[in-house]
Amino acid sequence: MKPKELTNALIISALSVIILWGCQKNTIKTANNSNSNKDSIPFIDSTLYTVTGSGGQDTGEIFEAFNNTNGVGTLAILDQKGYVIKEKNIDSRVDDFQKWTINGQTRYSYLMAPAPYTTGGPTSEEGYDVICDSNFNQLSEAKFLSPGNIDNPDNDRLDVHDFILLGDNHYMAISDQIESPTNVPDSLHPSSKLRVTACIIQEVNNGRVVFQWDGTNYPELYSSSVENNDFSDSTDVMDYMHMNSICIDSTDNNIICSFRNLNEIIKINHVTGAIMWRLGGPYSDFPLSSDELFLRQHYVRFTDNGQTLMFVDNGQISLRPYTRILEFQLNESAKVIDGFKFYNIPDNFIQYAGSVKKMNGNYFIGGGSANYTLQVNYTTNQVYLRMNQVFASYRALKY
Repeated sequence: MKPKELTNALIISALSVIILWGCQKNTIKTANNSNSNKDSIPFIDSTLYTVTGSGGQDTGEIFEAFNNTNGVGTLAILDQKGYVIKEKNIDSRVDDFQKWTINGQTRYSYLMAPAPYTTGGPTSEEGYDVICDSNFNQLSEAKFLSPGNIDNPDNDRLDVHDFILLGDNHYMAISDQIESPTNVPDSLHPSSKLRVTACIIQEVNNGRVVFQWDGTNYPELYSSSVENNDFSDSTDVMDYMHMNSICIDSTDNNIICSFRNLNEIIKINHVTGAIMWRLGGPYSDFPLSSDELFLRQHYVRFTDNGQTLMFVDNGQISLRPYTRILEFQLNESAKVIDGFKFYNIPDNFIQYAGSVKKMNGNYFIGGGSANYTLQVNYTTNQVYLRMNQVFASYRALKY
């Protein structure tokens, strides 16, 4: 190489190092699909997971939030084969990494948990939802506001379980707040010092609370609880409902909520907060067969153009230690089930968390506490992709 050429090469090399250093917090990697037999994918910490399978023909981007024991989280966008497209390290635990399209613009959201559990105890995680653009540039931060539309000095954190971005300054979120209710039925023998985890849905638009729902205002739900329901306990806080997902029914703009510790899915009027119907549990408004009964469900969403209510039926370790995907077609006016099918996940029992999306004849399943992500054909049982994860991932989503 001639001296001038060598000088130019060194300059280019130095510039490359500077560019890479400047982008370190927004690390971007292009998927390398040339080696389809490679089990370990390129990643900042390649020990976090491995991949088997090729992903099949179902393209799309996989969104995962990974965490390690050092308190560092990584937001990762992967291609259908599990190769990294884009990633970002966060000096905090991260979860619930989602993608949104707002007025034609791509937005990401994720929960950043700066410290361990607070209100919700060891079965919950709390923090602040960060909204950013497609280059991970932060646009805003969502948190729980007190009813007076000011910062809550005691607990302004949101619950990890769900978040809905409705606009750049408009969101719906969940928060856990400790309350001392006085409306628990006497038949449940409530202590005068009872404290419960109140599940609160809050919608905020341009910094103002425009809708709020508090589960403790509905005394009929206390007797449905199947976990953390010793209302005579004057010491511990009873997380008797444990809300773990919310979504909006696009047909009428009302809210669908999942309550793990009730074994119930409930529809709430988005204007009045009134309970419109209850699915599951001992007081279901819809009669359910033995196959249709579900346990400790997660990630309730609509699919099939809004016609099907689908979710992860986690199961319960002493009653049914295997996990299913359920699909319901509901006749809401007659309160009957017009259509139903279930799919037994051909993999390990998911005791906690999890997610599912239905795409092109496949289920894309986040295995939650079972430490895997799975893409499987629900007709043939063929597994197209399995990610084996060292640590549990709250959700895995594909767009």
